[in-house]
Amino acid sequence: MIFGIVLAAGLGRRVGLPKALLTLGGDTFHHRAVRSVREAGLGVVVVINPLLEGALPPALPGERRVLNPHPDENGGMFGSVRIGIAEVVGDDASGVILLPVDHPLVLASDIGALVASLGSGAPVAIATHGGRRGHPIGLGRAVMNEILADPSIATLRDIVHRDRGRVIEVPVSEGAVLGINTNEELERVSRRAFL
Repeated sequence: MIFGIVLAAGLGRRVGLPKALLTLGGDTFHHRAVRSVREAGLGVVVVINPLLEGALPPALPGERRVLNPHPDENGGMFGSVRIGIAEVVGDDASGVILLPVDHPLVLASDIGALVASLGSGAPVAIATHGGRRGHPIGLGRAVMNEILADPSIATLRDIVHRDRGRVIEVPVSEGAVLGINTNEELERVSRRAFL
């Protein structure tokens, strides 16, 4: 079984609050990410920070939350990757789709394309649009085990560069390359998405 892991533990200092709480089209980034993963037919694990524990509404059906108690430590976002993978590895996960919560325009069909790539044997599947790599990223079981076993791996980039031959690029929608890091980017994406 493949799981979707929503990486939502960032503190969002550049936008003034955790990005999971930002809204687009009336929905929080958290809700949009969980909905896309569920619509793709996957079980969903959301890695959250302590600020989100009391700020998010109750978990959505099929959503499991796991806490990254120190999101600024343990490798930043990659610490959340490890926590999410550790959460599902005992469920006999054959792969994971890693979706940063700050990519609110990723579609269920994008996730489905990565799932299909993993199902065809890709060890690492990366969403691309217009020749640019983005998110989400899919990892097969062997790569998941590698991440848990090797503390020298510090970023997803390390995984990609370790063996470029195992990386499959998967063309998807523009949402893959429209990440939100600033309020200006949020405004631009809002205009683009709802014109």
